[in-house]
Amino acid sequence: MSKYIHVKVTPPAEDEKQAEAAKTARLRASRLAKEAADRDAANREIAAAPPKSGRRDQLNHPRSGVS
Repeated sequence: MSKYIHVKVTPPAEDEKQAEAAKTARLRASRLAKEAADRDAANREIAAAPPKSGRRDQLNHPRSGVS
């Protein structure tokens, strides 16, 4: 039985470096696009929601004119 395993590591070739860089760029672009889409969806939901307070509440509860 052998106790030691020798693994020879070679530096990556230029093609491998370029392939890894391209992969990283694609993943980053995909992540940024997803974040932008999520942000747009959240902004649309906020814009579609009616305001929680403001002048409308004041108009629904008129004040008495008696002092």
